[in-house]
Amino acid sequence: MACVLLTGCNERLTRYDGYRGDGTFTGHAAPSAICQDGYTVDLGAVDLNSADHIERRLEGLPHIESTIGLAIARKSLVAGEDAPRPSALITVTLRDEKNHIVLSRQERLSQWTRQYPIDDPQHVFIYQPGSLIAVPVGPDTSHVQRFPIGEDDSWGTYFTPRRGARYTLDLTVDEPDADSAAVDARVQVRGVVGCL
Repeated sequence: MACVLLTGCNERLTRYDGYRGDGTFTGHAAPSAICQDGYTVDLGAVDLNSADHIERRLEGLPHIESTIGLAIARKSLVAGEDAPRPSALITVTLRDEKNHIVLSRQERLSQWTRQYPIDDPQHVFIYQPGSLIAVPVGPDTSHVQRFPIGEDDSWGTYFTPRRGARYTLDLTVDEPDADSAAVDARVQVRGVVGCL
């Protein structure tokens, strides 16, 4: 009964039609009845091999925790090869409709976390979680918390879009990676799928 109630409360993103920003919105069905649907907004390619800059508009994103990152693969797939490890220095900045900075990061992509699809080491999604701190709550007991938390619950490249908010995403390749000429890199925003 609880699963039915919880599923009924989750927004069905496979039929979501509220996105009005740039790129292509694709909803993903939840992996089970106790999970929420996810989504991907593909915002197009970025060239990590040269100084590049993209600016994209995000409007009407679902109100679920989301992360900004890059989907990485080789332009020519070779059996047995893992996804490349780009090391370009990039700056990612997300601003809201009032021009407030929601999040801003400048880091080498080699420092970002890698998430592989099941059974597909040739594709990877890279993103940056924020810091975690242990907060003491009792003798020999602590609770791990995200730190710092910014506007719209931003943390690393995570944020939770406000309903009706309009965002501008800027991504700049500050120092290109000469070894990334054979890399296909696509800027994406992904809804984080949560399960009980």
